[in-house]
Amino acid sequence: MNRYRTYMDRIQAPEELRDRILAGERPRRSRPALAVGALAACCLVAAVGGWQLWQGRAETQLNIGAAATPAGNQQSEYTLVVEDPFEGQPHSFPNIPGYDYPDCTSSDAMAADYAPPDGWFMEVMSAQEIITVLGGTDQVPWTLDWTGFGLDGMVTYDGEGNPWRIQIWGIRGEEGLMLELWPGREPLIDLIYADAGVENVDGMEVTTYSLYYDSDGDDAKEHVYHAHYFDGEMGVSFSCNSGEAETGARLTSLVVGHEGFTAEGLTPETMDADHLHLGTARLYGSGELTQGEAYQQELSEYLPDKDLLPDGFTFERAQWHFDEVEDSLSILWCRGYDNISVRVEQLLTPRTEEKLPGNLLPHEVDAQTLEGLGRYVDDDQGDTPGWRYDTFTVYCQETDGGTVAVTWSIRGLEPEQAADLVKSVPTAKETQVHPVTGVVD
Repeated sequence: MNRYRTYMDRIQAPEELRDRILAGERPRRSRPALAVGALAACCLVAAVGGWQLWQGRAETQLNIGAAATPAGNQQSEYTLVVEDPFEGQPHSFPNIPGYDYPDCTSSDAMAADYAPPDGWFMEVMSAQEIITVLGGTDQVPWTLDWTGFGLDGMVTYDGEGNPWRIQIWGIRGEEGLMLELWPGREPLIDLIYADAGVENVDGMEVTTYSLYYDSDGDDAKEHVYHAHYFDGEMGVSFSCNSGEAETGARLTSLVVGHEGFTAEGLTPETMDADHLHLGTARLYGSGELTQGEAYQQELSEYLPDKDLLPDGFTFERAQWHFDEVEDSLSILWCRGYDNISVRVEQLLTPRTEEKLPGNLLPHEVDAQTLEGLGRYVDDDQGDTPGWRYDTFTVYCQETDGGTVAVTWSIRGLEPEQAADLVKSVPTAKETQVHPVTGVVD
């Protein structure tokens, strides 16, 4: 995953463009309406939306090097290293079509912001899956000319387990490539350059452009070539980051002319969306739940007793989420402006909690204690009357050494009611309560 981040960092927008976007300047000329399917919103932003899935995440070493590697390939840190099937011997090569790649280094751009489908999750691709998606059988098609590239891949599935986006990226020395495939739809493009070229190739519209700037901060400019299109069955988006213009243009042109991209045979390893098991293919996921579904999740043992909810509180929403850092379950009940919010987090990385002044032991959680964490608000202060409490977290140690954090945000309950609700979580009886900075108003 670190290699993925490294490559993505090398294809950021040019600094001049980022400055103009931050300044709110719009493209000099208009473009046709975006035909990008489930586009959630279109706005000017400073970075590439789809590639931001990885930003801000903790560094995690995933077991992606353990995927099956075709015979003859030396095991490496990559899922698959593309070898030369001709072993260096001269061979013929198909004619490479020539495409125009307008220089968009100084072009204005519109950035699109889109969201994955509800219930999405990602899985790491095996070596064979990468080969199959690229249209090969036992090796990567040689007509792509990817010899020497170390490849990794991810598949984003929708909530029903259908491939939504396929990403394959490769690194060869200082060169990098990124292929995104969108089964059954036009590719969702993050940055749409105003001066990009559009060509008609065998009845399909192909958008192309190039950039030339210092993309990795080494004081040397690199060429980035890009093309995207939809052939009626598969949306394709390809970028190549290379120090040599000839290499970037050739590899990009070969992708445009390539036949055989497919999502057939891609199925998730499991549809159990409640857990993340580090060292396997599962990386991210999230989705909405009903109240009944929330109380069927494994983490539901840390949710409060529903029978203790005061009259008038109704279920608002619940959600599960997992990534390489945590597995979480959240639920919210509301009564007018009052609310009870509980977030349960299964921390998948070790966390040590320093015992700070003011930390509470669970047996100290009573009406008087919570009253000290809150305040009563009168209606003459421009708010609905009732109790407001500082957000606090109960850290629960499990028998296997893991940690579960239960964070409470309560508004509108009397101290006695709030204390009973917190103490209704059985595992809280043997854990510590840590107040969290900040007040929920």
